[in-house]
Amino acid sequence: MKRLVQANRYRAMLRLIDPKAPVSVLDYGCGDGFFLRLLRARGVSPDRLVGFEPFGSMAAQFPTGPGCPDLIGDPAGLERLAGRRFSHIFCMEVLEHLDDATIEVALDRIAALASPETRIVMTVPCELGLAGALKCLFRKARGTEDVGWQTIRSVLLGHPPGRLVSDTPEGPYIYSHIGFDQRRLATRLAGRFRIERTVGVPFSRLPAVVNNETAFLCRLSQDVKS
Repeated sequence: MKRLVQANRYRAMLRLIDPKAPVSVLDYGCGDGFFLRLLRARGVSPDRLVGFEPFGSMAAQFPTGPGCPDLIGDPAGLERLAGRRFSHIFCMEVLEHLDDATIEVALDRIAALASPETRIVMTVPCELGLAGALKCLFRKARGTEDVGWQTIRSVLLGHPPGRLVSDTPEGPYIYSHIGFDQRRLATRLAGRFRIERTVGVPFSRLPAVVNNETAFLCRLSQDVKS
């Protein structure tokens, strides 16, 4: 299922990019740069591709050098992008790992690098309702996380449990997906962006409660000054 979701997600994201057009892409929280490498393989010039990854363990896996996309490995590096506006900004499987304050910072940074024409795509896991409860049961059965029955019940009923925020050298980080509330994120997004479409992944025609992820397709709100 995980492989299905990831493959479906990347196929859907790639369809948003015309490699023959003069696009410029920022992958915010790019990890090891896999998505940018897919775009490069489709013919997008590397000088039009930028990845931001502040966590050193992931940035260390990002290929750099001639013919590779640009990597920004710390928040201060974003300052050199000041005044630039990307045609596409992706933020995939990132925001669920951030606490409230850090999410606000991330959304501000993304908004500052967008114009009203920029396509902004954010994907997050569905961790409430049936989908969230099934994930918790899987984690419990596999022993990957210590999940109690009360937590599973709360998730099933749409009541997100508290989340543990860990201090890391790069800042606050939440390792577990359990308790992430995409409804709260949608409210936060609405304060800066116009959500044009919300899509379930991998089953785009089905509601979020039976999907593994949700993708928010947004544009910068006209009320936000770029």
